[in-house]
Amino acid sequence: MNPANRYRMITSGTRCNIAAAWIAAAVLLASFADAAPRVPVSGDVVLERLPPAFLAAKKVQGAPSPLTSSSNLEGALATARHYIEVGQTYSDPRAYGYAQAALGKWWDADPAPAPVLVMRARILQFRHEFKSALANLEAALKSDQFDPDAWLLLASIEQVQGNVAAARAACLKLIPMADLLVGATCVASTTALSAHAAPGEKLLAETLQKATTASASELTWAWTTLAEIRARRGEIVDAESAFKSAIALEPDDVYSRAAYADLLLDQNRPREVRVLLGDTQQADALLLRAALAAQRNGDPDAAALRDNLADRFAEARERSDQTHLREQARFTFEVMHDVPLAMDLAKRNFAIQREPADARVLLEVAAAADDAVAAKPALDWLRSTAIEAPHLQTLATKFSGSVRE
Repeated sequence: MNPANRYRMITSGTRCNIAAAWIAAAVLLASFADAAPRVPVSGDVVLERLPPAFLAAKKVQGAPSPLTSSSNLEGALATARHYIEVGQTYSDPRAYGYAQAALGKWWDADPAPAPVLVMRARILQFRHEFKSALANLEAALKSDQFDPDAWLLLASIEQVQGNVAAARAACLKLIPMADLLVGATCVASTTALSAHAAPGEKLLAETLQKATTASASELTWAWTTLAEIRARRGEIVDAESAFKSAIALEPDDVYSRAAYADLLLDQNRPREVRVLLGDTQQADALLLRAALAAQRNGDPDAAALRDNLADRFAEARERSDQTHLREQARFTFEVMHDVPLAMDLAKRNFAIQREPADARVLLEVAAAADDAVAAKPALDWLRSTAIEAPHLQTLATKFSGSVRE
């Protein structure tokens, strides 16, 4: 799961034979890479059920098929925006592929209109191509320095890479341009990565009680951000309340459910995780939490969940896909108990993205391996941010006595 997808754009069971064929090919390649191809006996064979929003460009009048592009820029941007919103909610990389296809000729345009540059940056961000994403945003902001989407996305990418000061500066640029809640959420998220999390938490909690023009997606992001800040500071009851508010707004949001599941797992409540996730484990992030909970519960489907996720991650490694390195490292460490491979994955992940969850998995694996050298990047990050995170600080003492030395 890409943590940067918490940041939402400020602007605002259909059958598709082409898409079905594409999905069929992906499923077959993943499951039967070394076997003879299996051809469905008819086009009516169901290979996978997707969320209705995935193939239907709802709220987009006259939108084209997801695998074609509009002949006009406004139509292309509207369709791309829809699929990015779907990708954010369901954490599904295919939606971002559809968004790129919707841009058509504008994907490679040089020069490109500022809205296209921002849309390209969002897709590149999901793929963890941060350098290219930032280049597109720099060009977009030269063209329009008052674009709130660009500033919000810039803050997201800088924060994910551990550049907290740059992220905070982008949030400050955003405040005069965006809804009050969007600006407060951005500021609180970056402030929380410091020794001053309490003021940011207070600001966000108070802003959530005020009238707002924010969308349901933006409200979900705000409540989830508040919940994560509280959870990190050990305020469990209040964190749960905020998570429930987020999920009530958007029950299908993958990020908020995965983050809430992590809180429940930390509180040794795996049965509640299974109830929370239900049978919807299409996203790797949710499948991981389900596998962890099933393992702790001793559930009958624990082995099946483990094998399913192992196959998914093996396929991702074959594709050199780095978008879920954190989840791969955690799965390899906590479920497969393969410390050397988990160490490699955790180090590679922290080289790309540096947020609290990334530091945590690296420190946990390094502690298991008794490897202070491997832990050093995370320890340095903890010292430089002075983040309020008791659990991370406890982990750090296993190597250096205290992250505040």
